[in-house]
Amino acid sequence: MDNNINILNEENYTKLTVETEKGEKVAEVTTTDATPAEGYRIKLTPRYD
Repeated sequence: MDNNINILNEENYTKLTVETEKGEKVAEVTTTDATPAEGYRIKLTPRYD
């Protein structure tokens, strides 16, 4: 059984927001943009076939 979901599939979601336990936004990722908070960075890992 495959339990994978399409997290950034725009048919299901509009954005992914990463927050600390205190509710401070760390990053926001959409299908076209990735915006980290100051002092953070976002790394994109390519698929290697």
